[in-house]
Amino acid sequence: MAEMERLYRTIQEAGAGEAWIGLKHGSSPKWQWSLADRDFYRENEAEFRNWDTSWVNHDMCVITGTNYKHPYVLVSPAKNWTDAQRYCREKHTDLASVRNQTENEQIGASGNVHAWIGLFRDAWEWSDGSSSSFRHWGPGEPDYAAPNQHGFCVEVKSSGLWNNHQCNESRNFICYGVIKTQIMRLKLQVASHVDLDDPDVQAAFLQQIGQRLKDKGLPTDDKLTWRKQPDGKVFQKEENGKKKEKRDGL
Repeated sequence: MAEMERLYRTIQEAGAGEAWIGLKHGSSPKWQWSLADRDFYRENEAEFRNWDTSWVNHDMCVITGTNYKHPYVLVSPAKNWTDAQRYCREKHTDLASVRNQTENEQIGASGNVHAWIGLFRDAWEWSDGSSSSFRHWGPGEPDYAAPNQHGFCVEVKSSGLWNNHQCNESRNFICYGVIKTQIMRLKLQVASHVDLDDPDVQAAFLQQIGQRLKDKGLPTDDKLTWRKQPDGKVFQKEENGKKKEKRDGL
């Protein structure tokens, strides 16, 4: 929910009523695990399935006989799949993923208890190719009643809740940007009495450098910090008596 809260603040600060996000309804539903971290799965483990052949019309989620041996936890009373997912993420890690036959046997050992696991199916796809199962639909959403001539895409409202609309409609939109770090190396020449290890002196230099960079067009929300060396110092004296330093621009 942390990302959802940041998204909500972005909408509020911009004063926009709604904006597109990167979720779109794909051509066909597909099965995926609630725990989407690919590092959790070795080769082909995310594709492991052990269907009960008596079930031919799988709709949304999967149930299985289970006793949840460690690291699994059997939770009661019963909940619907979405509430179960929310509970597991708040109290534990996520709904259980079954990666191989050994885990399937561990989970299904009791055979007389049915419980949700983390496998679900829908046709919604993130534009960056990620497999996050997070959804934050508003009441009555997603709404498939409208014509789907141009595909369904998702907007986030000023309330933070999601609605789906046809993708050819015009909306504001939200881009995702990774914070970039740029390292710059500078050389300073100062009077001998100036203590470059003094935090106040370092802060004063940093302020001057930041102002000069802004004057040259650096965005005002960029953050400048000094980069400390392994010995804990920012500056190192050169052989000719000058000093050099590094700083990180975040």
